[in-house]
Amino acid sequence: MIRLCAALFCVFGFTLGSWQASLPDLVRDLDMSPLELGLCLTVGFAGALPAMFLGGRLIARFGAKGLLMAGAAGMSLALVGVGCTGSYVVLVPLVLVLLGCQGSFDVAINAVAIAIEQQSGKQILAFMHGAFSLSAAAGALCFGAYRPLGYRVGYFGVAVVLALFVWWMAHRHALPEARSSTAPGAGAESVPRDRRVLLGADVLLVAGIVGVSFLGSGILENWSAIYVRDTVSDLAIISSFGLASFHGAMGLGRVLTSAVLRYVDRLVTIAACGLLMAAAMVWSLFAPGPVQAVGALFIVGILLSGIAPIGFSVAGDLRPDRVGEVSSTVAIAGYASFLVGPVLVGVLADLLGLRAALGSVVVVGVVISLLALLLKGQPRRAPSAHDPVAGRLEGAER
Repeated sequence: MIRLCAALFCVFGFTLGSWQASLPDLVRDLDMSPLELGLCLTVGFAGALPAMFLGGRLIARFGAKGLLMAGAAGMSLALVGVGCTGSYVVLVPLVLVLLGCQGSFDVAINAVAIAIEQQSGKQILAFMHGAFSLSAAAGALCFGAYRPLGYRVGYFGVAVVLALFVWWMAHRHALPEARSSTAPGAGAESVPRDRRVLLGADVLLVAGIVGVSFLGSGILENWSAIYVRDTVSDLAIISSFGLASFHGAMGLGRVLTSAVLRYVDRLVTIAACGLLMAAAMVWSLFAPGPVQAVGALFIVGILLSGIAPIGFSVAGDLRPDRVGEVSSTVAIAGYASFLVGPVLVGVLADLLGLRAALGSVVVVGVVISLLALLLKGQPRRAPSAHDPVAGRLEGAER
């Protein structure tokens, strides 16, 4: 079952990495401005949020298998549509469908991973997220490899992979399903009505850390390939390699972060990663050549990758008796930031240029460090449920 779960994450990562690697060519082909691309992606992310909420309910009622098949089929059809269209007006609803299906697929694969954790007792989420990031890197590289055939051919290639996945899933038995456990006497009537505990300064600071980190990763995932292609090097393969470098770094960074947390406090780790990330992003923006720029993006990815998972771990310790609710509060802040990033960069790029717009990632790193230091100064309301230095890295998606 663990191998099956890894395959789900790999399919999703490969699809996402290929899509992101295609954006520079799509922008040029349809003659889109940065603002137009930003608006298009924002519409897509806006559709992903309700799809994720609905996906959770569908999984609880019907299981994850059907949602996985429907999400993959929807992504496949949307990619075929993107590959055929030459109109921005048609592209926007296609991206809405594509990102909406990605959101529901994301919820389903994480539900499967959580179910396997519950049944096996093994902590696999961090490994699965690493597999996702490495597969996204592979998708970006593959898209760059067959770009000489025409970048639109890549959409059809990924659509075929997704169609084969749907066929494969149709011949699989039922997948493991996550089950919620309710402690005796912990029914709806016993849940405290006062929810202000979820809006305390400490929870808001964690939500801010996760939200800002999601903002930074969203900006780089959607704009780094365009930046490398238009500003650093006009070679298409370089832009794909830059994006693959970032995703590969995210996968490697999650492994390294879990090792660092054995020796360093979590909030100190977040603060240090934020400042070092800001410095690495400055290096990337002013690098003298493509090799240095891509290398700096790799370092930014490593430093950024562990911030959100650590944030979820800290959030669980802040309210150990209400882990689900506080995790939802933090997750909403994270995913909502995806709505802000594309438009923010699009507007700034139109006004100041893409290099200056990506300077917002430098600000992201500094803000993350400040929030971590402020949170470290907050009094703890509840004792940690486990060793604070060995916090579990889990529950955070891209």
